[in-house]
Amino acid sequence: MKQITLLALLLMSTFASAQESRLTIFSENGDPFYVILNGIRQNEEPVTNIAVDYLVNEYYDTKIIFADESIPTVEKKHLLVVDVDGKRGEVTYKIKETKRGKKLRYYSFTPFQAIVAPPSNVVVMHYNPNPLGPIQTVSQTTTTTTTSGPGEQINVGVGINAGGTNVGVGINVNTGNTSTTTTTTTTQTVGMTGGGVVVEDTGCYAMSDADFHQAITTINNKSFEDSKLAVAKQVIKGNCVTAAQITRIMGTFDFEDTKLEFAKYAYTLCFNPENYWKVNNAFEFESTIDELNEYIESLGH
Repeated sequence: MKQITLLALLLMSTFASAQESRLTIFSENGDPFYVILNGIRQNEEPVTNIAVDYLVNEYYDTKIIFADESIPTVEKKHLLVVDVDGKRGEVTYKIKETKRGKKLRYYSFTPFQAIVAPPSNVVVMHYNPNPLGPIQTVSQTTTTTTTSGPGEQINVGVGINAGGTNVGVGINVNTGNTSTTTTTTTTQTVGMTGGGVVVEDTGCYAMSDADFHQAITTINNKSFEDSKLAVAKQVIKGNCVTAAQITRIMGTFDFEDTKLEFAKYAYTLCFNPENYWKVNNAFEFESTIDELNEYIESLGH
C-alpha cells in the first residue's frame, strides 16, 4: 500500500515539475500541411491535425506549408506554447480561413496535469530537432496517344464448288487506328515558401495576470474618462491581452462610446480574437455591439 502511495506521489511530482509543452495545430477546412518550428520541419507527410510534444521553449517561430502549393505559407513569429502566465500544457491553434486568406489562431489551453491522449485522427510526434530533406510530392500523369494509320490488314479467301461451278469469296478486314495509353510518374521538390508567404507578427506577447491586475489598478486611479482611455491604450499597446482581459478593462469606463472606442482599438491586440464575442457583455446597447461587429468585418478578420 505504501509502495502504491509513493508511486502515485512520484507521478504527481513528475507532472507538476514538467518543463515541456505540447503544441496542437489543426486545419479548420481539412487542408493537409507541414509544420516548421524554428526552421525545422516536423512531419514527413502532410497532415490535417498534428500534436508536437516535448517542446521546451516558451515560443517558436512557426511556418505552416500546405500540400496544395497554391495556398500561401502562413508564418507566425513567436508562437506561444505556454499560457499567459508561462505555465506548461497543451496549446491548441487552428488554421482559420478569413477574408484575407488562412491565419493561425489561438484556440485553447489545457494545463499539463489535465492533458489526455489525443483522438485517433491526430498525428502525435515528439519534437524533431534534426532537419528533414526537402518536401517532395509525387504526381502521376496519364497520357493517351492515338496513332493514325491503316492498322492491320486481314484477308480471308473462301472457295465454294457447287455443281461444277467455282465461286470465290474474298473478305478484307481493316482493324483501323490503334491507341496507346502511357502513365508517367514524376517527383517534384516543393519550395519552402509554397504559393507565397503570409507573415503574422503582432509584435506583442500575452499579458500575465500579475501585470494585468496592476494595469487595472492604474486605470482605476485616473479620475477622468479620457485619462482612463489613454492609460488603457498605453497598457495594451505593447502587450497582447485576452478577450476576457479586454472586457475587464472596458468595465472601468463609464460611457458606452469610450467602451466602443477601446474595443475597436484592442481588437488587433487580442491574443484570442476568436473569443472576442466576450466583450459584448461590457456593452449596454445592442446597437453598440452591431457597430463593433461591422468594424471587425471591415478589417476582413
